[in-house]
Amino acid sequence: MKKTIIASMAVSALSLTTMSHAMTSLDDHDLSQISGQALLNLQNISGVSSGSMNQSNMGFYRLSLEGQLSLNANIKKLQLGCGGSKGAGACDIDIDNISLTGIPTSTAAGAGVDTDFILNNPFIEFAIDNPNSASTRSIAGFRLGALSALGVMSIGSNTDLNSTTDDTGINTLSGDIGVRVTNATLTDVSACLISTTAGCWLNGTANVADYSTTLVARRNSSFSLKGMTAQASSSLLGLKLTNVNMNNVPYSNTHQLLIAGIDGNGNYVATGNASLSLQSKDIYWQNVSDGSWRTIAAEKGWWISLPTTQFANLQITQPVKLNAFDAIGGALGQVVDLAAVDLGQQPISNCYGGVKFC
Repeated sequence: MKKTIIASMAVSALSLTTMSHAMTSLDDHDLSQISGQALLNLQNISGVSSGSMNQSNMGFYRLSLEGQLSLNANIKKLQLGCGGSKGAGACDIDIDNISLTGIPTSTAAGAGVDTDFILNNPFIEFAIDNPNSASTRSIAGFRLGALSALGVMSIGSNTDLNSTTDDTGINTLSGDIGVRVTNATLTDVSACLISTTAGCWLNGTANVADYSTTLVARRNSSFSLKGMTAQASSSLLGLKLTNVNMNNVPYSNTHQLLIAGIDGNGNYVATGNASLSLQSKDIYWQNVSDGSWRTIAAEKGWWISLPTTQFANLQITQPVKLNAFDAIGGALGQVVDLAAVDLGQQPISNCYGGVKFC
């Protein structure tokens, strides 16, 4: 027994001796070239100047969590940046009844409760003016974000799909929202001979071609979708309108923001660079996904940035009436302006039982 113990100790000592000879000392420079996997990752990014972006004297300090955060949450009221230097009254962001869920396959009651909104590598970041001066450095802004996100932001309520007046949700918004509209259909379109109130003699549907735009809001309560293309059904003479604007759509009509990209097979995938920030002046934040810099500045105050959202499978049932002359002109490339209609969205149910909002 003693011989066995002594032999084991000898082998261990020999192993440690061998390992010690295999180790190599590293100075500070060598250590700075080594990277590894850690739960928390701290980065220091120097600002740059290019075009209208002048941030050479700004430093960015980002603390990220190297992991995945699954979140299912409900917020009854979100108000940020109310009053202040921008004046009394409106808020930078004012939203009623927000739910963060995964992407459910059902529209039934409680469909969202067993799904999760996914944040990959969430982070908090500070923008520092004069970062190299102990006496003058100051915080210019901070933001919360993630390397990528996947899920649905459900907002407000919509009891009547044929009216824009009953909708609740986004009251005011400040931020940049990249919107992609896919598979949208106007199900009740009429061409009216004299006006849009009388003499309507053609009726049919129209399919809106896939469409992308970026909405930049500054305490706005409405938005416009400009330059869309719509293909009318044969009962509307098959007209193709190539320059359609839908103007002054209330933000409260938006009830589902699908935070996702689409891969080559048409599947939803996580999308990058979503964030919520507060800054004392306009700041161009960095795109975490590829290290490039945003081309749209987050403006003074609170600002939400959602570079990729999907409006998928919109079925707009509220009647749309066109002046016949406008319709013919639209087929020739002239602008066709449509009044705002209900987008046909309803928020995903994320409550158990009969709870109205949880």
